[in-house]
Amino acid sequence: MTHNEDSAVNSTEIAKLAGVSRSTVSKVLHNYPDIPEETKQRVMRVIQEHGYRPNGLVQALQDLSPKVMAIYFYDRWDKISNNSDISYYNLAMFNAIAREGKRRGYTIIYEPLFGNETEETIVTNINAAFDQHRISTAVFFGLDVNCHFVPKLANAGRHIIVMDKEEPTDNGVRCLFSNDYQSIQRACEHLYDNGFTRIMHIAGDELKLSGRERVRGYKDAIKKLQRAGKVDYEPLIIGGAYSLEAGYQAGLTFIKEKLYERYDGICCGCDMTVIGFLKCLHERGPELIDQLGLIGFDNEYVDKYVSPSVSTMTANYRNFAHIIFDLEQNYDEFKGGMKMTIDHELIVRDSSLPLKERMEHKHQAL
Repeated sequence: MTHNEDSAVNSTEIAKLAGVSRSTVSKVLHNYPDIPEETKQRVMRVIQEHGYRPNGLVQALQDLSPKVMAIYFYDRWDKISNNSDISYYNLAMFNAIAREGKRRGYTIIYEPLFGNETEETIVTNINAAFDQHRISTAVFFGLDVNCHFVPKLANAGRHIIVMDKEEPTDNGVRCLFSNDYQSIQRACEHLYDNGFTRIMHIAGDELKLSGRERVRGYKDAIKKLQRAGKVDYEPLIIGGAYSLEAGYQAGLTFIKEKLYERYDGICCGCDMTVIGFLKCLHERGPELIDQLGLIGFDNEYVDKYVSPSVSTMTANYRNFAHIIFDLEQNYDEFKGGMKMTIDHELIVRDSSLPLKERMEHKHQAL
């Protein structure tokens, strides 16, 4: 005997008859890929035998395919009021994604993830967003080495993209990387070619892949110069955060330890570090500024408006946004997971130029 959709049989009874949980029945109905084929066939057999069909709302949810991309940005500082990690890089990237999303018919939502949230809470909330069809894609920014929740979210049916963090891709996760290693080497070469031959590094956050790759790239850039017989000094790394404060503190160290007697070129982990460093020197050692070449990362909006204007290595935000949506809209082609690395662009301003060229720019601006 079979039942129609108005009969008393429901998903709870189907679960009992099939010897599975109610959530497994739901996953079978929603065609989750992580359900064993034998279990799926057993549940479907019971469903067919009893003529069970989900009610209209459930069916509507099952058929719904929203074009909603969630941007999750991780901030381990635990405080909503602390915005030290919200840089122009993030704002520019989010803006590029929002614009590209609108062009392609997507809704973009933004949600911060704070370090005081447990991973269980994060996983539960994002699982619910996927399962309730509130989002179709999750894109993660700012994850550090202590974030381990992405594999707990991933399955071959979910659209997950991770920026600048290594994650297993066997469950369909797609990883995009900035080429930080090559980019800082190019930055060091640029400083050297402009006469700043003794180069140190004010590092960013080494809990993040970008920070570690820039440190590695800096060390190898100096080794390359040493092997070529161009320099004979030891590399120096100070700092350890992406912030104005880190740059200011590095400036204090630079002056106190008289590092200007040993180094005249400075590669910084980000532009805000450059600006914090310059602020310290303007206050405590303005005569040093014209002796130094500086370069950062991210192409912050204020770079053009400080003195000297800040040279930078920057991601092509529009290119990143295009790639994110290409990966999303061609999911079947990349559903096995993939990794892609994208180069930075060099933007030259006064901070990395010899003093003579800086002065020429000042005269031209008058």
